Amino acid sequence: MADERISQLIGVDAPETALEVADRIWMAVGTANAYKVSTPEGSVMIDAGLAGDARRFHQQLSAVPGNPVRYIVLTHAHEDHIGGHRRWAREGAQVVAHRLCLQRDEQYRQLTQFRVDRAKILWGAAMDLRTDSGRVEPTPPIEVDIVVDRSHTLEVGDLTFEVMHTPGAEGPDGLTVWVPELRVAFVGDLWGPIIDAFPNLFTLRGEPYRDAQQYMESLREVRDLEPEIALAGHFEPVVGKEQVKGVLTRMHDGVEWVWDRVVEGMNEGKDPYTLMKEIRPPADLALDETYGRVDWGVRAIWEGLAGWFTYRSVLDLDATRPESVYPDVVALAGADALVARSEERLADCDRLEALHLAEIVLADDAGHVGALKAKLSALQSLFDEHGQRNFQEAGWYRAEIGQVEQQLEAAQR
Repeated sequence: MADERISQLIGVDAPETALEVADRIWMAVGTANAYKVSTPEGSVMIDAGLAGDARRFHQQLSAVPGNPVRYIVLTHAHEDHIGGHRRWAREGAQVVAHRLCLQRDEQYRQLTQFRVDRAKILWGAAMDLRTDSGRVEPTPPIEVDIVVDRSHTLEVGDLTFEVMHTPGAEGPDGLTVWVPELRVAFVGDLWGPIIDAFPNLFTLRGEPYRDAQQYMESLREVRDLEPEIALAGHFEPVVGKEQVKGVLTRMHDGVEWVWDRVVEGMNEGKDPYTLMKEIRPPADLALDETYGRVDWGVRAIWEGLAGWFTYRSVLDLDATRPESVYPDVVALAGADALVARSEERLADCDRLEALHLAEIVLADDAGHVGALKAKLSALQSLFDEHGQRNFQEAGWYRAEIGQVEQQLEAAQR
């Protein structure tokens, strides 16, 4: 499941031409979708795709009615939505984005190397990213003509484009474009890239936490418009008023249930780790975990509300890591005894505990063959059971397993 989703997300088998998905609306399909809405006096585009898709998108959407493109709305700052905007801007289109989109873009540019290095680990194999350690230069900043705060209205031909601030599953700068005459909502990544999936309140690649309350409020706001079609940043349209309402309601209610349980648990004095284990939605409110995960969301909500100090120990207030005393544990217990206990825990299906014990030994001796074998076995067992539930998690498992295999090979020479 996870591998199928990431293949779809990176635009495998994309159509050779733009698709007319509704009257006067065309969609170019790639890593993310880009849309063109035609009027007698030009058109409005929503999103611009990844830089690697920019030329193809430009050719496909230039070939359909609605030229010239008067405006291009960027629904948020992620690269797969903004990459091709300069091509249209050079032809006279005005670029529209939220003010926080500019802030996020600047943060991304400041952390370019950090973000690329992490992307190589999680998605390098699937997305054919370079895996060398060369330095990566930041891309130029987004060029914006119209900066949106709460809302902005564009009048083009016979259509009204209401640009609404709807922070959601992919960050605080999200925009939705509502076209009342067509009863169509362009939602970007409001609900995330996958319908009926738990949102990325926390991202494994590393971004600020997403606000669950803002996410739910945005879902309600779009639902109240009663769209008959929802066009998202990824995958196919959702068609039919009841179908759109159903998607927005399921995702809202699934996250709301988790939010309520976290708040209850915090007031009962429970730490995030306890709640991560305890909180599992009932079947009728459960969302797919291909993208986000409920337990990650639980911790994101807890820490987003209260910060990272759990009131467990003064050690949490200091920079000293638990690994600093691992050599002492090895000296007292013995490396072989710890490896043997790791193997016992793995046999009892206590995979994480087995992994922890192996890493205690490796913190003292990075080339310990027994500990490397125990770690590899624990990782492979975790991957076999959980590696297909979430495509980001799968990327991390693959990277970890590959690294340990290399270390084990070197240690056995």
